[in-house]
Amino acid sequence: MRDAVMEPTPERLARDGFRRVGATHRVLGTVQVLREAGDIGDEEVAAAERWSREYVLASLGVVDRPAAPRPDALKGDVHSWMLNRGKCAARLSRIRETLGLAAHVRLEMMLGREMSFSAMARCLYPDLSEARARMKVSAQSAFLLEMLAHFYGMQKKNRE
Repeated sequence: MRDAVMEPTPERLARDGFRRVGATHRVLGTVQVLREAGDIGDEEVAAAERWSREYVLASLGVVDRPAAPRPDALKGDVHSWMLNRGKCAARLSRIRETLGLAAHVRLEMMLGREMSFSAMARCLYPDLSEARARMKVSAQSAFLLEMLAHFYGMQKKNRE
């Protein structure tokens, strides 16, 4: 069973966009689409990944473990875990206050719920044509990720 290859179901292949990376299929998310189109750069991708990790930790209380833990990493207890979760939630609140509720809703749709541009467009602009609505959402998402990267950059600058 070790050499078995897991493939997405035909239904999932029809519904989501995939790209092949080696022998596996990867979902082509909105951030990757923007990156491959040249609309965003590495800073915006890093900001999106950070926001996504913090959102999952703050809302669900879980975090993806790194492939290889750092040798200098300290083991935490339930208290340090909850403090870290609270810090993430507070940071997300500051982002929402700084960028606004509309930005937060779009970040949550794009990164938290991993909605496609088309799905976001149907929710945000139901009266527009699908192509025009999708184009608006794509442009707004790229701009929003630039603002998010700037927010994290200013946080880092203020700590130094």
